[in-house]
Amino acid sequence: VPPGPLASFVADAFGPFDFDGIDVPPMTETFEGRQAVRAGGRRVELIQVGPAHTAGDTLVWLPDDGILFAGDILFIGGTPVMWAGPISGWIAACDLIEELTPRVVVPGHGPLTDASGARDVGDYLRTVRDGVVARHAEGMSPGEAARDLDAEIDDTPFAGWGDRERLVVTVHQMWRELEPGYEPPDTLVLLQMMAEAYTSRP
Repeated sequence: VPPGPLASFVADAFGPFDFDGIDVPPMTETFEGRQAVRAGGRRVELIQVGPAHTAGDTLVWLPDDGILFAGDILFIGGTPVMWAGPISGWIAACDLIEELTPRVVVPGHGPLTDASGARDVGDYLRTVRDGVVARHAEGMSPGEAARDLDAEIDDTPFAGWGDRERLVVTVHQMWRELEPGYEPPDTLVLLQMMAEAYTSRP
């Protein structure tokens, strides 16, 4: 990555992680909707909730233990980023987690939580959805909408969430839902936009 805001952002965002020695096994089976399997003597339910954060979001639910692995459907204490959408699918996934009433939720990002964590993420996504829809109707560009909505979030319970620059990506992905034919910038450009938002915050 060339020097500049993007290089600093990538170093800060990904530098703490060590990806060496990770062995990703090839996929051997696919499913749609729900599928129950047994693992370690436990019933495990796989629940398809994507596309939302990405195209293939899946919850892993252990109903007998009351434990749910949410993957990147839940960012606890950090700003979610939507690479796929629609945002309505992500909100529905959060609502489903609440309905399951898990005792413990293992999120993709952040500390362990329970159904309240899903409620918080759902509330954030509703705030973003309503804010983007309103700004699109006012004729703002995606960049203008992201900056204006970020300022509004300063006065919400989500103001202290980390990684606020991720909102830029979510806004551009939502624009596809609001404006037929709109194509968001490619991933590298979106990362550059996040880097600029990241370095411009006080």
